[in-house]
Amino acid sequence: MGKHKRNLFRKMYQASRRALLKFYMSVNYSSTVFKFNEDDKCLCLAPHQDDETIAMGGTLARYNKNFEVICLTNGAKGFADAKRIANVDAHRDDVLNIRQKEFSDAMRIAGIDNYKILNIEDRALALGYKEFVSNIDFGKYDYIFIPNIIDQHKDHKAVSYLLYKYLTENDVPKDFKICFYEVWSASGMVNSSIDISDFVDTKIKMLEAYPSQTSFRAYTDAAIGLNRYRGLANNLKYAEAFLILSRKEFLDLVEEVYPLIK
Repeated sequence: MGKHKRNLFRKMYQASRRALLKFYMSVNYSSTVFKFNEDDKCLCLAPHQDDETIAMGGTLARYNKNFEVICLTNGAKGFADAKRIANVDAHRDDVLNIRQKEFSDAMRIAGIDNYKILNIEDRALALGYKEFVSNIDFGKYDYIFIPNIIDQHKDHKAVSYLLYKYLTENDVPKDFKICFYEVWSASGMVNSSIDISDFVDTKIKMLEAYPSQTSFRAYTDAAIGLNRYRGLANNLKYAEAFLILSRKEFLDLVEEVYPLIK
């Protein structure tokens, strides 16, 4: 990477940090217990197979009739860390089959009937806008769940970019809420908690449906530990935490955090 590009990325990073700090200091969210109505239509967008379960497996199990789950990438790079850490190797087609089966197994355990996997290349999600918009009818939903905007994975950040691009380029009459969830990065900004105390065992089973990922990293312990901690805010045994925003709040936040996106 040339010096000019390095300087540009450094300026973008510094501007994003300042904008996020400004936004963070301007709000004082307190987390309240949130429940869906029976007829609420919800969409969970997962960059990779297992993100949906780590972040909100308990919510999916509790409200399985409300949710559709779409995994945005094909999971082809899903063994990259396993190969590096645990010396596991597999052919690309085998990886795709394994990730698809694990995702299907987790959805079956949660009781989710409506789910699918798109064919956007893993770790190149930001380049998949055409497939993103052609496979999702955003006007159907009341709530759309995505990774929080500072989640430390480029595919996770890309979901905010793709959704922002779609909302600013298209007329979507339904004013759905956008809900940030936690995967790689616990969020300092949450305003809603969903009680999963009666569904934590189901979430554990969902996590165990991903042995290609959980066999070499302690995702289960980490996710359930965070759920236990998140429960403390509202005297719950286990909870999953979210930042639920209006469409305008979402667009404003993306523009604050990524000032060059416009």
